[in-house]
Amino acid sequence: MRPHTTATPEAEPAVRDGKSRRRWLAPVMSLALAPLLLLASPGTASAQTWCWDGPTDIRKGDTTWAKSQTQAPRTWQDWVWRGDTFQCPWNAPSCSYAWQRSKTTGWQWSVGLSVENPVPYLNKVLGSITPSYGRTGSTTTSYTFTTNLAPGQFARPIQVVERRWTKGTFVGAFRTDGSGCGRNGHTYWWDGNYEFGTWETNLRVKDYGTYQIWK
Repeated sequence: MRPHTTATPEAEPAVRDGKSRRRWLAPVMSLALAPLLLLASPGTASAQTWCWDGPTDIRKGDTTWAKSQTQAPRTWQDWVWRGDTFQCPWNAPSCSYAWQRSKTTGWQWSVGLSVENPVPYLNKVLGSITPSYGRTGSTTTSYTFTTNLAPGQFARPIQVVERRWTKGTFVGAFRTDGSGCGRNGHTYWWDGNYEFGTWETNLRVKDYGTYQIWK
């Protein structure tokens, strides 16, 4: 029986039959999930099959991965931190403002994750493994640069995570035609090209620190 492989969110290759295969999402990011099980319509299984007797075996073998299908044409800004506000006096000819400190802020890689798939049992499984989409990152900014303000203008340091709405499917699953094997088992095989379900979320594209200036 093929051993269980756990793919971290940053892991890009998926290993099968001793050969390394690299699978990519859109340039934004790559996400991997534990292998999943789907019921197949009746048909002929591949030569390499496994005989399992229950759902406890489904997370063994190859890797299910998240395939990006649709992306929004534009990104949006998620302001993950806002500093204190400074105002240039109205009676000043101009002001130079610099918030000369360092700030580190933690944030989630994705926001608003939604998952739908055709098998009710998988909803429970995905509930435990999809937090990889929400893994955290951090931004550290040394605010040493200076911005010039006109009289009456406000300014404050901010940290921004730029995101893009992305939607896709899951690819790769163990499948069965219901045929029996062993004492109480059923025959399963790995289908690395099988697509199922949908997911959507706002993915991080880049992060940076800057100033917000307004009047």
